[in-house]
Amino acid sequence: MTQRRGTVTDRLLNVIQVLQLGKKTGHLLIERGEGMKLEDGEIIFSNGQVIQAQGGGLQGQEALSWLSTWSTCRFIFVPETKAATTRPLGSSQLTSLPAARSTITQPLKDTQPHLPVASSTRQELDWIEQKSPATQPGPHRTCAAEDAFRLLDRAGLSRSHRHLFLLVDGHRTIVELVRLTGRPPEEVQRLLHDLEDIGVIR
Repeated sequence: MTQRRGTVTDRLLNVIQVLQLGKKTGHLLIERGEGMKLEDGEIIFSNGQVIQAQGGGLQGQEALSWLSTWSTCRFIFVPETKAATTRPLGSSQLTSLPAARSTITQPLKDTQPHLPVASSTRQELDWIEQKSPATQPGPHRTCAAEDAFRLLDRAGLSRSHRHLFLLVDGHRTIVELVRLTGRPPEEVQRLLHDLEDIGVIR
């Protein structure tokens, strides 16, 4: 990874608890490390309840427990407007996780930060902006997230495809998607093309 993406936290459990207390619905994408040591994970919330977690080859409660031990890491929260239909992860939710020792004084922001773009990609961004002006709607989803994930798995697409799909909301332009992912414009274009090929975005 040539550029760090997302917001940095020194304790992921704090972020998880803020999302739970705020009754948030959406996807929490997490990563730590660089290069060959890069690890990532994902937690899905519905009205503050954890309904799915995965990371490090683990699923469900095991993944949630492992992710809750993370210290310094980067995260992006992608809010969902519709509550997920999947059943909550276990009956106890996060009650088995240790309580935070420090109080969160700043509320978690739902909006995605506009991350700095490497100077080497600015010309490419300008070109994309001309091809996809701000007034033109961005790509949008054609199916629910759960259905899309099944199609992505069936097509053997990568975690990068999954993350980009979660950022697509019908309003973000390609330029904004490039800035949010921190990936080169041509890579984002290729990922979007792959997602369009399997029919999960348009």
